[in-house]
Amino acid sequence: MSGTELAGNGGGCIIAMNSRYQTELDEFHDRFQGMKDKRIVLYGIGRYTATLIEGIKDYHFTGLMDKDPANLGKEYFGFPVIDLKTAEEKADLIIINTSETYWQVIYRRIKDSRIPVYFKNGKRARVKEEREKGYPYENLSLDEIRGQIKQADVISFDFFDTLFTRKVCSPGDVFKLLELAFYGKWTSGTEYALARKKAVEDLRDNYSLDELYEKIEELTGISHKLSDEIRCKEIGLEKQLLVPREDITELLSGARRLGKEIYVTTDMYLPKSFYLDVLDEHGIEMPEDNILLSNESNKSKADGSIWDCITGENPGRSEILHIGDDLKADVTIPKNFGIATYHTPSAWEVLCNSSLSELASGITTDYASAVIGSVIARLFNDPYALGKTAGKVTIKDTRTMGYCVFGPVILTFLLWLERQKEKCSISRFVFMSRDGYFLKEDHDCLCAAFDKEADSIYIGISRQLAMTAAVRTEEDLVRFLEMPYTGSISEMLEDRLGFLLREADQNAAAEADGHGCAGTDAEMKKVIGRHGKELLAAAGEIRADYKAYLDRFGLNDDDAVVDLGYYGNNQRYLNKITGADMPGFYFNADLSEKNENAQSQKMHACFQSGEDKTAENSEVLKRMIFLESFLTAPYGMVREVSADGEFGCAPDGGNQKFFKDKEEINEGVREFIKDYCVLFGSYNLTPDTEFADAYYGKCFDGSVDYSDDVKRSFYNDNAMMNRIESQLFY
Repeated sequence: MSGTELAGNGGGCIIAMNSRYQTELDEFHDRFQGMKDKRIVLYGIGRYTATLIEGIKDYHFTGLMDKDPANLGKEYFGFPVIDLKTAEEKADLIIINTSETYWQVIYRRIKDSRIPVYFKNGKRARVKEEREKGYPYENLSLDEIRGQIKQADVISFDFFDTLFTRKVCSPGDVFKLLELAFYGKWTSGTEYALARKKAVEDLRDNYSLDELYEKIEELTGISHKLSDEIRCKEIGLEKQLLVPREDITELLSGARRLGKEIYVTTDMYLPKSFYLDVLDEHGIEMPEDNILLSNESNKSKADGSIWDCITGENPGRSEILHIGDDLKADVTIPKNFGIATYHTPSAWEVLCNSSLSELASGITTDYASAVIGSVIARLFNDPYALGKTAGKVTIKDTRTMGYCVFGPVILTFLLWLERQKEKCSISRFVFMSRDGYFLKEDHDCLCAAFDKEADSIYIGISRQLAMTAAVRTEEDLVRFLEMPYTGSISEMLEDRLGFLLREADQNAAAEADGHGCAGTDAEMKKVIGRHGKELLAAAGEIRADYKAYLDRFGLNDDDAVVDLGYYGNNQRYLNKITGADMPGFYFNADLSEKNENAQSQKMHACFQSGEDKTAENSEVLKRMIFLESFLTAPYGMVREVSADGEFGCAPDGGNQKFFKDKEEINEGVREFIKDYCVLFGSYNLTPDTEFADAYYGKCFDGSVDYSDDVKRSFYNDNAMMNRIESQLFY
């Protein structure tokens, strides 16, 4: 073997081609030799591409592609990472050069390419029809696996993605986190994840973690102290990311109660102490000799040689059952050695075959992987969860809805908010009723997890209250009362100003109301002409009390209002009442020239691109009604606030009737926030607002079903416009 310097890495990493990859190179040549004269872009910057570029010199590679936009412009193996548009301009074809597991996910990202796309197997890429033959795991079940366990004498369990799952989407995400963790200390000329991939090429098939880090030291020249620090961090990170798949770990415990001989069998490189620690932490006792590791025995599931370790120890046992997620290593190959098998699809496999499968192609950032990794670890903890729904994802309880549906979008908004706080030099956030009731709680939760001051307040307000408090002239009054209202004039005046018409006026107003709306402009002006002074006085009382209430908070230009959206009226009226010039931060906002508020005050929006001024393309805005229903308070719309802070509210509605459900949903949101902060908070991942927006949209476009217990608490109410409310899911 001859070593060559890795191009583009500053000479910090020496690589050598291992002969065991020659078959892989020969296969590529057999499949693509007719395209030597073509300009080729390889999609993938991992081990497959490192091997290919090092081992094949007579092909015209022009660039690389990768899922992570942060890699655009970087060089790997001497070639730049480019986007699809550049590939279309500079190449004749794209080859998806990754593990087959990711072919469909990747192709969906680039399926509209104007140049041909091929899979690594030489076939022209195409989108596989969704669930061509139905949901592939619908015939698998816990009951069936229990029956097979009863029949077997010896039971073997795979570890990763079977007994336990990680809260990230792929093992490679762990290496990216390690790279981020040691960004300031890693001094080699090449990135950690790339150096790791190159080190693996020079190791035996069944290498151990210690062997890997010895090779990394050799190739990069980093100190043994740093190498050992990263190795220990990797072991700790793997433990931290793991979640037991409770139904499968219970199968193991049940098999033990039945007196079965139990093994854990894995091809992973981690040391035996790792598995013993994890199993012990989750109350699973396992004899050390019954943990079979390829890196210890130099035998593997991949070639079937490891099964001698079980059959040799149990020559009299006629039935051995292995349970695992990999269709080849855990299912097909063991059968060739007389081992019965049962498939436990990984959380990622379930996602890719579920009603949310379209999301997989959008997971292009570390942040998206962290978010969805946590979601699928919960949704698909049971590998057979979707067997009875033909792959349709179903949310069965309120806490899971909070964790898996609202958690990602609210976390993303709050992380974005904290970045805006630093960027815009904000001293304090002003959360407003009622949308801010849970949002402030969640923001406080996030700040506590990061061990920092929350610097936020919650104030009573509504669009109606802010507009009422801003009424000073008869012209203001007309503009306020002309806002649409479904109901009678008398009901509107009572709802908006607490003003009761005299009986004669009520009868006259009722006759003028027509089709249930609040009368004609002429009739409205008649009422204002007759009662204008009284109405202005009523507005004045509300304004005086409200101004006294707001004065307690000392609102100023360094504060910022936080709201769901959309026109920024509350921001405008608060500034008008207090004399401050507070900016506003929104889920979505109308930032177009047509919105006068956007021209006269600073408004910032999270879930929309800079070009999308009205957020017409935002999934969050399209389905904002569900957020509005969830992000409520235990009281109706705030109509007035006394000087000492007592709220006068509209009557409770359905959202308040089921407020206990809302609290449970928010418990799920807070659990999601805490999990994220513990697992990923230290890596300062950039919030992927585009992905969070798309994910939220999928949750409400029919891809997810919700149980009646979840749906019952969602009501649409708008007390400023009417006294009517409706259930959202019915």
